[in-house]
Parts: sequence; structure tokens; C-alpha cells
Amino acid sequence: MFRTALRLTAPLLTCTLLAGTALAAPLRDAASGLTVNPPPGYEASVMPPTGPQTARFQIRRGDDRDTGCQTAFTPAPQNAQLSQAQINQLALSPGWQEIARKTLTSTIYDILSAERFDLDGLTGLQMIADFKADPRLPPRSRELRSYFVILETPKGRTSTVCVGEKASFATRQAEFVAVARGASPPR
Repeated sequence: MFRTALRLTAPLLTCTLLAGTALAAPLRDAASGLTVNPPPGYEASVMPPTGPQTARFQIRRGDDRDTGCQTAFTPAPQNAQLSQAQINQLALSPGWQEIARKTLTSTIYDILSAERFDLDGLTGLQMIADFKADPRLPPRSRELRSYFVILETPKGRTSTVCVGEKASFATRQAEFVAVARGASPPR
């Protein structure tokens, strides 16, 4: 679990040289259908997918160095047998939400809050978390706070992860929500 969470967040802790050309316009992954539309002041770029992901984008402000967001899509064939209404109902269940929280807390995060997130007929979960004090993480991680949004469709899971300075997180959180709302998960 630690490696999975680290794979999701490590690129935000270091400058990535693998990102494509930055664009201020929407980007779409043709194979999966994942689309991101960055909010004003942000640019999106294509990143190589990792693990089971088939699409991944970086969405950052021009002054972001080791902060900003990523939105990724992971196919979930097991979701295909469910309607969106069934998936939304499942996302509201305490059991599903607990699994989502445990996935993060069993790795490198302490969850500060978790609540419902709705986007264009999809219901998911948004969470705010701090990195745990862990010698495997760089000291810089103690200065950062993370924002997560998880949305499921019959095609799979779309996740948005944003990282910002703890000191200015309250201000940036509205921007991070706008990044998450700019994602169009594959349907």
C-alpha cells in the first residue's frame, strides 16, 4: 500500500521532467476518454500513466514546483455490471468510504476530513489528509497537505490528487476543488 500511495504522490513532491507540453486548454486522453479542463491560472500536461492507470494528467499553476494536482483514470472492469446510480449509492455507503479512507491511512496519510463529492451526476468522496511523520518520506512532506477526489463510473475510477502548502492550503483548496470539477471521467 505504501508503494501505491507513494507512486501517486511522489511526482508531486519532485519536479517531473516527463510531463508533456503544458497547455491552458482542456486535454483529452483519446483511449480512455478522460478529459481535464484546468481552471484559470492552471495548465494541464500529459504524464505517463503508472501502475494500472491508463491516463494521467498534471494540472498546475506556473509557480508550482512540488505542488499542484494530478488526475488519473484506472479501468475497473468489475464496475461494468453496475449502473451509475448503483455506483453512486455504493460510494455513499459507509463501507466503501471506509475502504477509501483505509487505503490512504494504512499508507502514508492521516485523514483530516472526508465528505461527499458530486460532479455531473457522479457521487464520490473528497478527502483532505496530511502526510504521516515517516522517515521514508522527505522532510518537506511535513509542510504539505493533500486533497483527494475519487469518482467511479461503469468504466473505472478517476482520481484527483492535489498537494499544497499547509500554510496556504485553505486558500488553495478552492482552486483544488476547481481542478477536480474540471475533470470529466470516462463514461
